[in-house]
Amino acid sequence: MTRVARGVVLGLLGGLLAAGCPVGGAAGAGSMDLVEQLSESHYIRHGDSDYKVYAFKDPNCPHCTDLTEAVEGGATPSVEWRWVPVAFLGEESLADAAATIEEAHDVDGRSAVRANMTLARELGVRSVPTVFYRDASGEIRSFVGGGEQALDALERLATQ
Repeated sequence: MTRVARGVVLGLLGGLLAAGCPVGGAAGAGSMDLVEQLSESHYIRHGDSDYKVYAFKDPNCPHCTDLTEAVEGGATPSVEWRWVPVAFLGEESLADAAATIEEAHDVDGRSAVRANMTLARELGVRSVPTVFYRDASGEIRSFVGGGEQALDALERLATQ
């Protein structure tokens, strides 16, 4: 593939990620079920806002770490992040995610991570970080990653 063709393909993929993929159809009963499922996960809250997003992340995933650092660095001050720890990368991830959950909640961390993994599978999460959010029309969408363009778009949604 030529350098120009590769640039076009990567640009198109970046645009698709920033736009997000619809999840489970139009807003309404189905979306409320999804929001309820996410809100019942074992998450760690970062920030305080009416605009909430849920991000499945593995503690040993470098892209998840980059996203967390960007958020903690102030990239999305109007967004409440709800980090949903999962263990996609093995036993060490399971132990680390469990410890994170146990620090925040009075639960068995390993069981909580396993429940989060079950939810992730049910929602079709195949890689991390995967972020679920509500778009301007109220539809639940998701994207994988968390580059600057995606974070800027979430901040704009949060301040509408």
